[in-house]
Amino acid sequence: MLIKSVAEKLHEHGLAPPDLEFLRPNEHRYTALLMQPCSPILANGQRIGPADVAAAAAKGRRFLELACEEHGHLAITPEYYFPWSALKEAITDGVTPPLDALWVIGSESTTQDELERFKQEIAEHCLVLHEPWENLAQDRTLLDPVTLLFHTKKQDQTLQLVALIQFKTYPSRDDFFFEESLLRKGTQIYKFAGTSGHLFAATIICSDALDIEPVLGQLNYQSTLIHIQLNPSPTHRLYRQYRTKTFQTDADATNCHIVCLNWAHLVEEVDAEGGKPKPWNNISASTWYCPKNKCSSADQIVRPNHNLGLYYTYMEERRHALRFHNEEAVFKLLVPKLICVAAAQMANHNGPIMVGRYTWNTGTKSWMSEENPPKDGFNEYLVNHQNAKIALAGVLGANDPLAVERVLALSAGKISASETWHSLENIDSCILEQDEVVRRISVVQDDQGDNFRHLRISVISEIHYLLKNHPEWPKQVAGVDANSTVQWSMQDRNFNVRTVDEKPTLIVYLDDTHTPKQITNRADKLYELLRKAGSRHQKRLCIVRREHGQIQFVQIEALTRIDEANLEMTDIAAIHPLDDPEPDHG
Repeated sequence: MLIKSVAEKLHEHGLAPPDLEFLRPNEHRYTALLMQPCSPILANGQRIGPADVAAAAAKGRRFLELACEEHGHLAITPEYYFPWSALKEAITDGVTPPLDALWVIGSESTTQDELERFKQEIAEHCLVLHEPWENLAQDRTLLDPVTLLFHTKKQDQTLQLVALIQFKTYPSRDDFFFEESLLRKGTQIYKFAGTSGHLFAATIICSDALDIEPVLGQLNYQSTLIHIQLNPSPTHRLYRQYRTKTFQTDADATNCHIVCLNWAHLVEEVDAEGGKPKPWNNISASTWYCPKNKCSSADQIVRPNHNLGLYYTYMEERRHALRFHNEEAVFKLLVPKLICVAAAQMANHNGPIMVGRYTWNTGTKSWMSEENPPKDGFNEYLVNHQNAKIALAGVLGANDPLAVERVLALSAGKISASETWHSLENIDSCILEQDEVVRRISVVQDDQGDNFRHLRISVISEIHYLLKNHPEWPKQVAGVDANSTVQWSMQDRNFNVRTVDEKPTLIVYLDDTHTPKQITNRADKLYELLRKAGSRHQKRLCIVRREHGQIQFVQIEALTRIDEANLEMTDIAAIHPLDDPEPDHG
């Protein structure tokens, strides 16, 4: 794998490098459009691409027209998608990128003969470039290409449309080594540079990621690295290892955006026209990864993104990962530049902002702006967890998915004593671990995080059950009774229950996996949180645990009277067992 400068490649043909808006280090945001198509796909020895070529051509053509209408500075389609017939018609019809834009068009498979014919058919309109055929092995037939389409200038300053075609360099792996037996591997990855020399961009194709480590340092510095895929396992350890290495390297040396664009979830594969579909049962996991200081976790940024299908997570490696909704759509974003060579106050650190989502209208055969939020999956998840739905009724009414994450973390005691515990970067359900499984409670696009979700919503079900059924509560939370409800607001952020006379209260449930030391530490942290907040309700803290099937109220040392100071945190004399049997929340 060789990193080839686009400027050098163009110089060989008497062309200047393109001046792309998204590589200009200024205060202006650029417009990005990403198309995440649905299946089925056709995969056999002759072709890999969409099974319904006519439908894909219509969707692809309208996507390019939308990119023109919206002046998309960066437009992307995933691996193996775009039909060559549709690309040829678009180019000959003048549907081409704006002068400062780059279109990254993941194209259906092709062969050397088919690509040579394509070059001849559009020769009057577009210069097609790629690495020399002699660089490629001759024992395979199919090419997996991405077409990098842009305008540049000739020496006489007239415009030239260029289609720079890059081939996949490394085959994907499956049990039968299907692609490996067919793929004619390329050897080069093309790297764009902004005219100022500050910013760069490159594209890799799916399993290129498996062999990218030797050149990774040339692709993840001050760069937008675009990773297009048709991938049933996009978060598999081998496919994400280049991201892991990037994110574990000093942030100053890996200041980059990584844009992973896959097909929509639940791909179906056929091996012949009319063949029986083989379901992949896959996630999509299209994600925009951002540096720590180039993206915001503020509610006023995260919540509007959420409502349009861009879901926030914060990585263990201290980067931000914005996961796209998993169904077919075109996503429109406004993205600040990685670097802003301007006055400091002009630098935008909010990260990508979703400003539009388009869905395919089969009647008009066009991408239509979608006003209704996509389903984040949480309401559907609660259908099978009615106890939690009832418990959260007072929170769900606010229609705030971030409040759900916070009240559940608070109820489980899984927060720090910091005054900023409620920041999404500190909420454990919003943390993306190295496996890249999304464990958000309010975002349920797959079942990979369901074990975590079940444990978390079980906590709120227990608390609600106690509120409705337990008649006696410790005196520091006087007023808690069956009329109390689970509530959460930013104003009373350290409390999760409100009594009928409007007293905010913090009730935390700890299951029987917590050791006595963990209980003590948790109690100390929660008490300290309320003490530092300093309201007149700062002592309204109750910690509940279950032992041998019975409910116990944990004695909180800081709240203990002087004559009870010798009691242990869980001294039985300070505990009121609950006689009712354990509720069935199944």
